[in-house]
Amino acid sequence: MGLNDVTINIYGQEYTLKTSAKPEYYEKVAEYVNGKMKEIEDAGIASGSQLRIAILASMNITAELFECKQKKDQMIDKVEAKAMAISEFIEDKISDIESSNKD
Repeated sequence: MGLNDVTINIYGQEYTLKTSAKPEYYEKVAEYVNGKMKEIEDAGIASGSQLRIAILASMNITAELFECKQKKDQMIDKVEAKAMAISEFIEDKISDIESSNKD
């Protein structure tokens, strides 16, 4: 798949990306970033401080990412523990069946 130019607008600035992703994907990403930057601005950061707003928005987005990764890791740990318990249960039942067949 070839690369396409996708133009997005983030906080009043246009950026052109070369990507194989659908334009709609990066439009949603830009919309999310814009929303986070607007939240920062609405919290009282002067709109003239675009760099400050962008950095604070990126910190918020990164914190969300880290939280999602932590939740994902916790879920994987739970699934692995349950899979282990199920596997041990099945092995115990197989051993019980094999033992009763030997008698």
